[in-house]
Amino acid sequence: MPVILTLILSFFLFGCSVHNQPNSDINSTETTPTNSKDTLPISPQVSMLENRTAYEEDKSIAPDISGAYELETGTDHHKTVSNAYMVIEKLDDINYGYYYAVQDEKATANAFFGIFRYREGTFLNKVLDEGNMTTLNHNITLITEGQRLKLIVIGSFGKRTIIWSRVLEDNKTENKILSEALADAKISYTQIYKDKFDTFTEKEGN
Repeated sequence: MPVILTLILSFFLFGCSVHNQPNSDINSTETTPTNSKDTLPISPQVSMLENRTAYEEDKSIAPDISGAYELETGTDHHKTVSNAYMVIEKLDDINYGYYYAVQDEKATANAFFGIFRYREGTFLNKVLDEGNMTTLNHNITLITEGQRLKLIVIGSFGKRTIIWSRVLEDNKTENKILSEALADAKISYTQIYKDKFDTFTEKEGN
């Protein structure tokens, strides 16, 4: 009888020791990630940037558009432009002299010249009216994008829209018709605008 009681007491104490064992090993087994497809990756920590004030673009400074440009694409009064070349030079911080020639699909070329005047984020067309009096006209839109320009000119005979690409080196293809028109434009620009630029009096236009 004492032997039986001793065995029962031994089994009872053994069972209690098993149930009272710490469960840290069990929990760690359940929470350890596995390589199964159901396991989600740990999200990386994201560093937030501190708040910054958004300032308006400084429109008091004109972008430097000086340089030589060749045709990317364009239309002139509903005719496709087949060739074009433009030269822009900086006269001062807000005035840029220009001359260019445009050749349409019928192999005729036209020359244009004048001054782009920058004011409050917009380029205006500086036109010489009479004597030394110039008017700032809003008949042009000049959009800058890196090494490209988009020039839109509204005239009495329609609209001219040309997208230009800056020529980093003077490697344009020679074209007799275009070269002659460009040379004429340069002469007219120099004599009418560039040589008299310092004497101009500016007035507001339409």
